[in-house]
Amino acid sequence: MTDYPEIAKHFERDVKDAEMTVRREDGLYRHVEFKALQGWSRIILVTWPYNLLVAGSHGSYHFERFGPDTEDMFDWLRGIRVEPDRWASKLVNGADSVREYDQKRLVDQVKAEVAEAVKDGAPRGLRAAVREQILESDRLHSRDWAMQMVYDFEHGVTYRAECTCGAFKDHDSYDEAVTWEFYRHRPAGDHKVKVREVGGFAFSDVGDWTLDKVNYHFAYQCHAASWAIAQYDAARKQVAA
Repeated sequence: MTDYPEIAKHFERDVKDAEMTVRREDGLYRHVEFKALQGWSRIILVTWPYNLLVAGSHGSYHFERFGPDTEDMFDWLRGIRVEPDRWASKLVNGADSVREYDQKRLVDQVKAEVAEAVKDGAPRGLRAAVREQILESDRLHSRDWAMQMVYDFEHGVTYRAECTCGAFKDHDSYDEAVTWEFYRHRPAGDHKVKVREVGGFAFSDVGDWTLDKVNYHFAYQCHAASWAIAQYDAARKQVAA
């Protein structure tokens, strides 16, 4: 089982005829290379205590992980599921160095929230408004523009200005609700007015949405590292036998 299955399949096609060369093997200090005979793919693994460098045709990535079971970094990856999103946190350069905006994740999140709102009785026309103002926009490719559209989107929302005296008034815009106190209500004495949203739909907790994924090359090299360690172990067993 693996994350990013399409990348895993691509990797498997690239290295189906790869051959291994061990350039150094001195305990925890290793330099192992794989080269595809019919392609350009090349994988390099270099280890030293608590460190693993994965390099080659798809870039170089330096992992460092200090722990009682990671002095040999091959032990860290042996036989476990390939999880590029989680492994990115172990990069010396940090996870952000390999993350990028994923438009599909934003679209999926938007569709999921709208579907839930419609099921709960959202205002009529919500799907059409979201499609027109967000999903069909040519700005979705930009994370900043996409997030701004989501933050600003409202459908059927009204704003209630309510006074401590008990008076209140609903308005179609926030600005109208704020100015109601001064131009319409005009209370005498010590009155305080608050404005709050009433009804309608707006996206919630947008700042908590996970909209990033690791880039293609890093995910590819994660699969490469897992595969290469398995090939290395199989070769060592064959030699021992």
